[in-house]
Amino acid sequence: MHLFTFIQLICLVILWIVKSTKASLAFPFFLILMVPLRWQLTHIFSQRELRALDGDQADVDEDEPDFYAEAPLPG
Repeated sequence: MHLFTFIQLICLVILWIVKSTKASLAFPFFLILMVPLRWQLTHIFSQRELRALDGDQADVDEDEPDFYAEAPLPG
């Protein structure tokens, strides 16, 4: 989990640097490059680990539904 968070932090820093310099016109290009980078993470992590790290829920068989996912919106 720490390695995944570190990789996300590095990507955030790179995007922040690009945004803050004269290369800001290339920001969308760098943002799009994050998608292939995410696909390359399969060489470091297994699919199950990636689903647990950045997915909505981990691979847990629960009989009880998630309260926050099932709660009605106010209003």
